[in-house]
Amino acid sequence: MENIILFGGGLHASVCVDIFEKCDKYNIVGIVDSKAEVGSELFGYPVLGRQEDIVEIQKKYNIGAGFIAIGDNFDRKLVLDAILSLIPDFKFANAIHPSVSIGRNVKLGYGIVMMANVVINPGAVVDNFCIFNTGVQVEHDCKIAEFCHLSPGTVTGGKVQIGRFTVITLGVTIIDRINIGENTVVGSGAVVVRDLPDNVVAYGVPARIIRSRKPGEQFLKAD
Repeated sequence: MENIILFGGGLHASVCVDIFEKCDKYNIVGIVDSKAEVGSELFGYPVLGRQEDIVEIQKKYNIGAGFIAIGDNFDRKLVLDAILSLIPDFKFANAIHPSVSIGRNVKLGYGIVMMANVVINPGAVVDNFCIFNTGVQVEHDCKIAEFCHLSPGTVTGGKVQIGRFTVITLGVTIIDRINIGENTVVGSGAVVVRDLPDNVVAYGVPARIIRSRKPGEQFLKAD
């Protein structure tokens, strides 16, 4: 099995660890984290160092790939940029739970996590570093741009397009052929029946725009 390290030691990482263990494809060597004490353990694995130590860590442990186990979309991008500034050709794995169903002609990027019972139907395109939480259903021919986050119970119709850094929160339903812009957050339980632009927060049944949203604005509570 290929040696792998995880970047980030928060609660999201615990789920990613569980998926990698179930896949039996990668050997988790340890975790790189900005806060936990080096040499301590997180989720049964040693904290190997900080992000800036990645060159030494890769050589010492013969690391073949990594995974950014961070829930916030923009933080994930910041960590990616920092890694690539030190190792431009660093490779990233996908964490795909064994129960995931992926249809024919689906195109997947890298750095993606798909948790238990996710369904990605035929013809869908999923770009890099996306998160699909438990039970997400993505219908045929959808396009999910990089650094998106789809929360548990999200359901899309066919040919939905979701822009970069956008967050679809718990239990959202998106009808077919809807376009949702970049850096937009759709609140829990919403039903999206009309297109949504970039940089807004929307929720309700049907979903309505509530306010604007700045790039980089966090949407997750702290661990």
